[in-house]
Amino acid sequence: MAIHIRTFKSSDSKFISSLVTRFSEFDLPEWRVMNEIDDTNRILLQKAMEKPEPDSIIFVAEDEKGRLVGFMHLQTQTDYFNGEKHGYISDLAVDKFFEGQGIGRILIGKAEEWTLQKGYRLLTLHVFAGNRHAQHVYEKHGFSQEIIKYTKAIKPSLQTGNSNLNPNSENK
Repeated sequence: MAIHIRTFKSSDSKFISSLVTRFSEFDLPEWRVMNEIDDTNRILLQKAMEKPEPDSIIFVAEDEKGRLVGFMHLQTQTDYFNGEKHGYISDLAVDKFFEGQGIGRILIGKAEEWTLQKGYRLLTLHVFAGNRHAQHVYEKHGFSQEIIKYTKAIKPSLQTGNSNLNPNSENK
């Protein structure tokens, strides 16, 4: 199958929105809600399609028949530690029907090309810890972990008067 990558057109909006649920199709942490993830991603992508930020772009993958098969949203971000600008894969999704046919690889290649054209040295992304499929794809294409975010859901204690939570109490 021949895949062509092109820049986003407004007529692609419905297709891109249809793939938003791909970003939550795995075991989510207990404190994350699928609808919140999907709604937030849908809103942010809609904004990116309607009013793109400077130094950002959306690419769409289509097959030889013109069928839309995937998309990718790239942004420029600034490194926290050294202030260096770098390419950032904000979103990358392939239609389930076309998964496993190398479309993700082609989109990642386009992201690398875009990053080089911008003169950036690094290409980054975020992925949920539970999204093992995406992690495997990215690692297969040369990405490696840099920072791991740890999160703890804090639940109300059944105990009352826990002295460890009182800043005026002495810990013994």
